[in-house]
Amino acid sequence: MVFQPFQTFFPEELVDFEDQRRLYEGMLDHSAKKRLMFVQASGTCGKTSFLNMARFHCEQENIPCCWIDFRGKSYDSPHFTLAHEICDQLGLSPSDMAQALQYLSISTPGGSEATMHINGNVSDSNVINQVLMTVNLNHDELRKPYMRERLIRAFIADLRDFASRKGCVACLFDHIEDISTEDERWLLDALLSPIAGAQFKGVMVVVAGRRWPKIEPLDWEKSAYLIDSLPRMSVEHIKSYAKKVGVEITHEEAEFCWQFSGGGNPQIMGIMIKHRVSIGWER
Repeated sequence: MVFQPFQTFFPEELVDFEDQRRLYEGMLDHSAKKRLMFVQASGTCGKTSFLNMARFHCEQENIPCCWIDFRGKSYDSPHFTLAHEICDQLGLSPSDMAQALQYLSISTPGGSEATMHINGNVSDSNVINQVLMTVNLNHDELRKPYMRERLIRAFIADLRDFASRKGCVACLFDHIEDISTEDERWLLDALLSPIAGAQFKGVMVVVAGRRWPKIEPLDWEKSAYLIDSLPRMSVEHIKSYAKKVGVEITHEEAEFCWQFSGGGNPQIMGIMIKHRVSIGWER
């Protein structure tokens, strides 16, 4: 199983959401009472731009961060595959998960057709990697309810230990509207509910999409920021963004961009500014 590293974003690629950014940065404080943020907004309103901003802040502060985009993607057996991808992106070596999965791992020694289980001390990072990379994804045991629950407990233990050593960890999830039922159930059971129940210290989660996770908002108000929309950009925001990406525009041009982008739609605005960078802007 090979996971693609996420792309690094730089300040000139980011759109500033001041109020939401302040809430997010407050979540990273050790005394924060809320460590969850659910953002819902219509399409092209800047949800991904906001997550880019959050990720860049983590990179600047040396905070381990993972980014999962559910658009067009689902995970078979997310209690292993999705948990593994999160650990991989965070740089977490999950010994508890490896121990739970060790008997499902297989190797083929010396070109032989025979297989053998990966053995060794699962506190050793090399053994952990071997186990995780050679788990038999077709094994019936992997799909059984008891294994799901066992791996959720192991994931929670691994992440709790990692966060206690690092001090702070952030998990970002995009396009929640495209998540599969099985993946969303895992997300609620393995991350959102444990964080709401104070089982983790120092683990923050932002979920963004055209809807919130399937929750009862009244039950989550004390543990999560429930963001119902993202602000549109003003003409001055557009001029500031253009300056960040090295484009000089007049106030009149910025007003045109604002109107054409649907009254400050961040994604359309960004495309228009970059369009001018590449081939010039004619009206």
